[in-house]
Amino acid sequence: MNADIFQKIFYGILFTALSVSAVAQTFHSDISGFVSDSTSGEMIIGANILLYKEALETGKPPLRGVSTNNFGFFIFPKLPPGMYVVVVRNIGYAAVVKSVRISSDNEHIQLTVKLPAENINLQEVFIEGNRLGEPLTSSLDINPELIKMLPSMGAKTDLFKVLQSLPGIKTASEISGGLYVRGGSPDQNLTLVDGVMMYNPTHLGNFSGVFNTDAVKNIRLIKGAFPAEYGGRLSSVLDIMLRPGTKEKEKGTVSLGLINSGMVIEGPLNDHATYMVSGEKMYYDVLENSVIKSSVIPRYNYYNLSTKITLTPSASNVYSLSGLYGKDNLYNPAAAQEKEYFIGWKNAFASFSWQHINPQSSIITASLSYIDYESESLLEDRLSSRSANNYYALSKLKDVTAKLKTELYWNEFNTLKIGSEMMVHNYSLIYSNFYHPLLKQTYETLPDILALETALYAQNESRFTGWLKTNIGVRGYYFKSKKYFSLEPRLSAEISADENLSFTAAYAVAHQFLHLIIRNDISLPTDLWYPSSENIEPSRSQQYVLGIHYNLPDDHYLFSLEGYYKNMSNLYEFKNSAPYALGDPIENLFTKGDGEAYGIEWFMYKTAGKITGWVGYTLSWTRQKFSALNAGKIFYPRYDRRNDVAVTLAYEFNKNWNAGISWVYASGQGFTVPNGQYLFEPVDVNSSRSLQYNYTERNSFKLPAYHKLDVTVSYKFAAYALNCETYISLYNVYNRKNPFAIYSTNNLDEVKNNSSASLTTRLKEISLFPFIPSAGIKITF
Repeated sequence: MNADIFQKIFYGILFTALSVSAVAQTFHSDISGFVSDSTSGEMIIGANILLYKEALETGKPPLRGVSTNNFGFFIFPKLPPGMYVVVVRNIGYAAVVKSVRISSDNEHIQLTVKLPAENINLQEVFIEGNRLGEPLTSSLDINPELIKMLPSMGAKTDLFKVLQSLPGIKTASEISGGLYVRGGSPDQNLTLVDGVMMYNPTHLGNFSGVFNTDAVKNIRLIKGAFPAEYGGRLSSVLDIMLRPGTKEKEKGTVSLGLINSGMVIEGPLNDHATYMVSGEKMYYDVLENSVIKSSVIPRYNYYNLSTKITLTPSASNVYSLSGLYGKDNLYNPAAAQEKEYFIGWKNAFASFSWQHINPQSSIITASLSYIDYESESLLEDRLSSRSANNYYALSKLKDVTAKLKTELYWNEFNTLKIGSEMMVHNYSLIYSNFYHPLLKQTYETLPDILALETALYAQNESRFTGWLKTNIGVRGYYFKSKKYFSLEPRLSAEISADENLSFTAAYAVAHQFLHLIIRNDISLPTDLWYPSSENIEPSRSQQYVLGIHYNLPDDHYLFSLEGYYKNMSNLYEFKNSAPYALGDPIENLFTKGDGEAYGIEWFMYKTAGKITGWVGYTLSWTRQKFSALNAGKIFYPRYDRRNDVAVTLAYEFNKNWNAGISWVYASGQGFTVPNGQYLFEPVDVNSSRSLQYNYTERNSFKLPAYHKLDVTVSYKFAAYALNCETYISLYNVYNRKNPFAIYSTNNLDEVKNNSSASLTTRLKEISLFPFIPSAGIKITF
């Protein structure tokens, strides 16, 4: 479809939005408002608002129920005159009750509700879906307070540590830089931080994100079949909002640990502006180089810094400026004699956003962001200068993104969201089967790759009755390089049999125009992002989800069972034995294929009591087929793991002492390894001996199962008028040596110099994190 037709569709959606907005502002009465923390002034997301007619009576059901959105806003539209009671409540806060009288047919009443904090009971701090909000199948809202109670490797527990323990979410290994959600690779996950897309949101092994957990306000994970307001990825959505900073006074938190430390500082700039600054530094490599110099365990360090400034000149307008910068470095120790490797990446972004809130009918959000991501991979065999596994890649990605979204509350049962997005991608990359410092100079002379991606969407969230909720939408994409346009239908529904039992279903089509191409024969990260082009098709997926969810009557236990099926087309990988030579057309090295993923997820969560936590189990299959790979036969990708089990528990001894444990188990991942070798003799005076390998079927070699146990114990106390918390953390308690990489090495150079020497090839494993005890203290001031 050409650009003219796309413009007509755009104007059609715009006209529809204006028409609905006009209808939404016809004469009627409503009650709206904002809910905030009475101390910090921060808006509260997901607070439950119940509306009663006349009076609040025991056993009387509410007239309506809603929850606050991402701006702490709620509205009850189209109300007749009369007396109403509004009840506002949220976890960790005391409930607030307000009486409101509507005396005419065109009265707009706006409330400002400030909830006072109270001691947090962990009941329902981790909720599947949102009972009063829109139906989001496979959706999880995660409270940052729960994250802080779980085991950590250093000074803080991280969001990605929690995500790994949920059904349907896997990591390939401890060195994996991403999450595998329901059979999708890490590049198929859309991660948003304050609405800004991040290419690699985690540090090594996913035990930490590129932002401090203490700086996070709200977290939403959608594991599949996400609504139309999200797009550009095939598998899942992780939507994270950073805290704007407190309006009360300057305060902060400092965490000091043996291997990493972090801090968060926040406060008011004036009566209408707040700030928040957070940072973290890991220095595990310094500890290794000082204490265990002879160890061959890889050296690793990282740092990240983020900030957010929020300006609220009025209740109707909010301006935000966000920024983040972080770097990771993984490198071989001096004691490693056989392999030299370096893996590094940089995350950086800056974003400006504006929200305009019309209490009667709508919310408009506009944003502009700049993203700068860089990834570098080096792998070199020191024993053989002509190893097939030698590799070097450097890629830089720079994006400019503009977004506009409108939420229209056009009646008491429907909320319409419409929006548009435009992204300009700028890519530059270099790749080679050897490394030389001059390569980086050559990199500066290579031409950039430009790509333009635009999207329009509309979705309607409906609550037809007390037992049926739906989210119906469509998203349209246009990718200029391919002149490709496509519509993506999205549908989800929730049917409530009673207060405790519900059934969910969802269907979604999604496209992805950016591809993460990896070397399957190299187990170290070899990230190479590449856009769709005239020769590279956009990836496409169809997802189907069915679920059943049950809460015990006491609301202390939640059970869920979900099944999913996803088919994927236009997936890309490197060809077998592709010539990774400088200057080769990179698109000629790719091959296209299809895939499918299906499975069942079981989840049990205990929400209250001394012991809280969950147990999850996933039985899943992921299969792919490429005509140019594995002789055209179906194979299981590296991250396919048949069984996953996770147990995550927190125990509260008393108000001062807490403990947490986390145990995970996963079937071993597959690798493609050589099972034979051929030494070719020189055919003329200008050639030399060369070595070629014969390989097993793709990923047919299975590593041992991955499992480990982490434990943490913490104690809260006061010292010098400061709130303190000290902890002892035990990572990988029984010192399980989980291999994250295997590689082959040979003595070909020795054979070339000594004809009597025998050619030998060996497979070796690299394990990353052994048993690591750590301790530290967290101080809040």
